[in-house]
Amino acid sequence: MKFLPKEELQRICELPDPFVKEDGSRVQSAEEWTGQREYLKEMLAHYMYGHMPPAPTNTKGELLYSRKIYGGKAIAETIRITFGPDDKKEHQVSMLVHMTRPVREGKVPVITWNQFKGRYGCPEEEKVVVEHGYAVAEFDKEDLAADSALAMQGPLAKAYPEYDWGAIAMWSWGHSRIIDYLAGTDYADMDKIAATGHSRGGKVALCAAIYDERIALCAASGSGCGGAGCYRYLGGRLGEGTGVCETAGSIADFFPFWWNDEFGKYGCRQTDVTRATMKAAENQMEAMKALISSVDPAKFGTTGDEEYLPFDLHTVKALIAPRALITTDGLGDTWANPYGTQITWMAADEVYQFLGADGKNAIHLREGGHEYKGSDWLVVADFCDWIFYGKEPVTSLIPTSYEKPDPNNPMAAMTSGRMDWRSERLHYGWRRPGAE
Repeated sequence: MKFLPKEELQRICELPDPFVKEDGSRVQSAEEWTGQREYLKEMLAHYMYGHMPPAPTNTKGELLYSRKIYGGKAIAETIRITFGPDDKKEHQVSMLVHMTRPVREGKVPVITWNQFKGRYGCPEEEKVVVEHGYAVAEFDKEDLAADSALAMQGPLAKAYPEYDWGAIAMWSWGHSRIIDYLAGTDYADMDKIAATGHSRGGKVALCAAIYDERIALCAASGSGCGGAGCYRYLGGRLGEGTGVCETAGSIADFFPFWWNDEFGKYGCRQTDVTRATMKAAENQMEAMKALISSVDPAKFGTTGDEEYLPFDLHTVKALIAPRALITTDGLGDTWANPYGTQITWMAADEVYQFLGADGKNAIHLREGGHEYKGSDWLVVADFCDWIFYGKEPVTSLIPTSYEKPDPNNPMAAMTSGRMDWRSERLHYGWRRPGAE
């Protein structure tokens, strides 16, 4: 596949059409989507994530610790997972997984969760594990790559030096290596594997679900720019242009090591620091401090040439279809672009409906800010119950289709006597094939 350099790309002012193929023709059948999906996956790898190595064949897990909790109704385990490009000790990568699983007969769904360094424990763990019956497998993503310029000299970067992937893609590998391990256990239901994470971790969960189709459901919390948000349209709860949202330029300025170097060419940037220059710096931490001090916060929220990107973040969501996706966000989390998140949800649903997966693309918006609250976890568990077991969602605040909204949802009242946001597509002029 050949992708054009930035100077040869055409400006696309609306959300790009995910049904346009490499040759310029348009997908017409669900059967064609398989090839289109591979094309779009490669597009994201080229312009944003970087390229990942092939999956290792030597993933192993060692149980280090186990005990019963919650009155014997659950088991807490610590597992060391190792893998690498070969079996040489110097090329091996190691990560710890903290597993909490219910004590019950038969196989259970597993939610893999990339965590921030030093943080463990779901705020509604007992309900999720014991009452809903889900195992939760947490891992510290910094076991694989540091959340700093040091990521470019971390375990995965050293093990696979020939690849151009950024830390988001590196961290996404943690989900996949846990799934490798789960395939050899007697308790994991391999048809019911989910991936979740919050903030940058939400971006990671989305990336993992795109490139690992063993993930049946993705739950991304507060993922914003580079995740469930939008590059072209930004705003807070009151609409476009309200508040200050993170942009492609600002995220590439502060976190160039999250992406490949190609992504740093888009948006309104204040620095020219790249993943490559950070890797080459003699002192990565000093380079990071100099980078942060050079960025002017007053210029945050300024967009640049994002419209030359041949995709937007509805593409990220669409590539998970027809598997299930739920994004959870706080309406007060303006930095994460709640306005743009709703736009890309609506656009991605064109693909979901095209593939006969209407309802599997869900969005949950609540009051509050940037956090993965216990109430969010209960919504995710509720959505998992619906997808995996066909149980009707208890939480009415989960719209699962913009064309078939829940009449009990408060958002439905917004359309009474006003423009119906479900039928007015102000941010893209294309429709799914057959619906034009």
